[in-house]
Amino acid sequence: MKNITYLILTSLLSINLVYAGCGSCKVSKNKVAILGDQNFVTTIAEDGAVSGLVQASCGMCNFSMKSQKECNLAIQIGEKSYLVQGTKMSEHGDAHAKDGMCNAVRVANVVGNVKDDIFLADSFELQKN
Repeated sequence: MKNITYLILTSLLSINLVYAGCGSCKVSKNKVAILGDQNFVTTIAEDGAVSGLVQASCGMCNFSMKSQKECNLAIQIGEKSYLVQGTKMSEHGDAHAKDGMCNAVRVANVVGNVKDDIFLADSFELQKN
C-alpha cells in the first residue's frame, strides 16, 4: 500500500512539472499595442519570406503553443504561431514584466524566412507601445 501511495504521488508531481511551464509567469494576456490599427503580415510568401508587422509574444504563455514546455519567443502570422530563431525574449526586456513577452502580446517589425515552421529572423524590432 505504501508503494502505491509513493507511485501516485511521484506520478502527480511528474505530471505537474511537465505541464507547469516556467512557474514565474503571471499570464494576463494583456494586449500592449492596439493591434487592430496595424497592417499585419497575414500570409507567408511561397519562398517563405516574411517582412512586416507581426504579433510577438511567448509562444507557451500567450499563443497556446501546446508543444512548448517552456517560455520561448514566437510570432503569429494569420492564425498560426511560429517559434523564432535569431533572437531571444531576453534580448527584448524582462519577459515577466507587466509588458513583457509572457504577459503581453507585442507588435514587432520583422524580416526573415519561415522554414520547417520556424521563423528565422534576420531582423526583429519591437515597436513602441
